[in-house]
This record gives sequence, C-alpha cells and structure tokens, in this order.
Amino acid sequence: MSETKSWKEYYDYMKQKAPLTIYYPICGGGEECITACPYGEKIWDVKPMKVSLFGFNEKVRLRPVMKNPELCKECYLCVEACPTGALRAKDKPVKHPLLTLIYSTLKLPFKKKYNIKFVFRSEHVEKFRRNNGR
Repeated sequence: MSETKSWKEYYDYMKQKAPLTIYYPICGGGEECITACPYGEKIWDVKPMKVSLFGFNEKVRLRPVMKNPELCKECYLCVEACPTGALRAKDKPVKHPLLTLIYSTLKLPFKKKYNIKFVFRSEHVEKFRRNNGR
C-alpha cells in the first residue's frame, strides 16, 4: 500500500502539467470545479492527499486533481465555480490564502454566472462531507 502524498506534490504536479493550480489548504473539496467543467470526468479525478488548513490539523482528504490536463480547453468555468478561490490559472497563484478565502466567501452571494444555488446544491454539500471525512 502506497503512502498518501502531501498536497504539495499535487500542487507541483498541477503547476508543471496543467494550465491551472489548486491551493489545496483552502480547497473545500465540494467538487464544484468538476461539475462546472464541460469535460468533468474526462479531465478531473479525486485523490486522497494530506492537507491541512493553514498548517494545522493535517488529515487525509479527497481533493480534485487534473488527471488529463492536456484535455483542458482553458475555458475557466471551473475557476469561476470554485467557491473558495483555491482554483486559479497557473499564472495567477494564490498569494495570500486567508485573504483569498475571505474575499471568495464574501463574493459568493454576488456570483452571477453560477449564483448561490450552484455552489450550495445538495450534491456539493454531500461531496464536501464525503471528501472531508464527515
């Protein structure tokens, strides 16, 4: 049985291979990105990784990773759908995680493209619970 990788390994993989990066410590794991992506299951996968919020209480969580980044059309619908701001274009990485999380949370009610109903659908709440071990 292989050891579970750190989120940093997946972050580096995405940085090298994909047009997007995910700053996993603030990713909620609700899989909104996969649902929003027109190629969802073809591009994305969910992997167990060691992750912690701001370096506290590291646990194994399920998080999205691009398994086939070469199929990405760079439409950035997944970036728009991300409620935490963790998913970004590679050239616009998360610099201040706490500020990004606060800003993204405050912006949620004002999202016009997907609106609050998309982000808080029961399907995503269920995936959030499953992916966070609850």
